[in-house]
Amino acid sequence: MTATHRQQIRRGARSGARRGASDRTSRGAALVVALVTIAVLASVTAIASSRARQAAAVVDNRRSQVTARAMAESGVLAARSRIEVELRDAGADSARVDRVFDALTSGSGALVQDTLIDGVFATAVVDVSARLDVNAAGAEGWQQLLATVAPPADARRVAAAIESRVHGAALGSSLAYDAGQRQRWQRDSVAATMLGREPTSRALRPFTSLDELLTVPGMKAEWLDAIATDLTVDGDGRVNRRTASRRVLASATGTLVDRPSRLLLISRGWRLGHVLTREIQAVFDVNGTELRLVRWREQDR
Repeated sequence: MTATHRQQIRRGARSGARRGASDRTSRGAALVVALVTIAVLASVTAIASSRARQAAAVVDNRRSQVTARAMAESGVLAARSRIEVELRDAGADSARVDRVFDALTSGSGALVQDTLIDGVFATAVVDVSARLDVNAAGAEGWQQLLATVAPPADARRVAAAIESRVHGAALGSSLAYDAGQRQRWQRDSVAATMLGREPTSRALRPFTSLDELLTVPGMKAEWLDAIATDLTVDGDGRVNRRTASRRVLASATGTLVDRPSRLLLISRGWRLGHVLTREIQAVFDVNGTELRLVRWREQDR
């Protein structure tokens, strides 16, 4: 082999080595690009999948809310219908009417309970007239009731404070507040309106929940807990002597009756397999064989 041939072979080998290195570099770069592309696609897919799951969860939760609300309302309607039917069937038979009310209010379970597709409701009945109405008890009634759980002097002071609150609410804000207070409330209302907020009324109002009693000066939580089962904010001042406790009867200052004048229907609805529960509390006046709606409250449980 001549020197020329050997040089050509060496040049060819070097050229081949350079081409091989270039090819390996190109393949490495392509692999890196492919791996980055795969990583980006995987990230995009994960994000899209996460958002899809979140959207599905939102839709499912909304469906549960709607189902729970519909079931709770159905429970109120079903219980009301059942009570009115039973009262109409009893007719003028006084003893039978008494048995209807006794059966309604003496049971510890649900009056009506049913399942519709994937929704469930359960409704219980409370004899509001068996309790002392917070806003109608009067200072004397409050003092008598509080004296069963608190020292007499404290019971007298708290009873006077509660009656003052209720009496002030009955008089209205124009009499319960002086001119300076009314001017400050009007100023605050104008400021709230300018800021696009809802003006907050400073007027006194009757108690709408038992928890509000804790805002009364001198009232203690342990006293309220001890008498809570004897109290209501949904009464009309009348007390059912057949179902009220001795403590309520001893504190009653209103009219005593022999049947419920008001009933509270507590209905809870939910969707099978979901924890979200909707509760509706509907207060009805008992007018003969009819129940007439007085108050309606809703909350999630």
